[in-house]
Amino acid sequence: MPIDCVQIPPGTVLAGYRIESELGRGNNAVVYLAEQQSLGRKVALKILLPELAAEPGYVESFLREARLAARLDHPYIVQAYDAGATPESYYYFAMELVIGPSLEEIRRLTPEQLTFELMFQVSIELAEALDYAWNFHKMTHGDIKPGNLLISEEAHTLKLADLGLARVSGGRVNEEIMATPLYAAPEVIRGEHADGVKSDLYSFGIMLYELLCGAPPFVGNPQRVLQQHLYCTPQPLAERNPDLDPALISFVERLINKDPDMRPMDWMEVREFFIERLELLRNRNTSDRKSVV
Repeated sequence: MPIDCVQIPPGTVLAGYRIESELGRGNNAVVYLAEQQSLGRKVALKILLPELAAEPGYVESFLREARLAARLDHPYIVQAYDAGATPESYYYFAMELVIGPSLEEIRRLTPEQLTFELMFQVSIELAEALDYAWNFHKMTHGDIKPGNLLISEEAHTLKLADLGLARVSGGRVNEEIMATPLYAAPEVIRGEHADGVKSDLYSFGIMLYELLCGAPPFVGNPQRVLQQHLYCTPQPLAERNPDLDPALISFVERLINKDPDMRPMDWMEVREFFIERLELLRNRNTSDRKSVV
């Protein structure tokens, strides 16, 4: 299926949004930099590909993401502004514009910026965002991965994006469960509809493993990766990166345990752990600087 069928020229106005340039595109949608003319603010405008707009399932999924995002009001989550359809049959979703790289872009393009301090701070902010989503809205993200964690250049904080696979506790039991294979929890792969945050915790742990040693624990084609999530034990982090703090290694291993009951209890446990790690790191760095002086 071609993904270049949407080429909206700069200056085009759709539903009160003036298109300025393309920001990125995927298999289902194109994201544009646009100006909301009524308020004079810049937004990220996501447009569903026209050939998918003819499929009710894709339209419902697209608008569902917007509705779920609209429920959330948190400084570390990308804010939803508006959604709908234009007379030209474009389905759109306007959201907060975040200027800054994703963790995936940092990992690939500027790995020297992927410091322990950044990883620990982002972990704290992610934990706070997902604790809020669960406790106030019984919502889980469903697709925790470096590409969905944006770092705002203006605020120097996390902005969690892409609720396309988010779920709300008590949702329809016949909802299809999907996930990015590289970060998918075993219970998600098995098609289990377990409520709670444990699957997001697993994905977060797999992401941390990848960031801490430079490669994910499981590689191969998607089917092979899914099988490894189900049945294989990752190579110990201590072997992949012997310089890591043993306490950090132990915590990541808890996060990626195949038994959800063996993972941390909730996001507040994650938050407290990384607050402690960050404080220890900063104290050590301060001591090192004093020693040099």
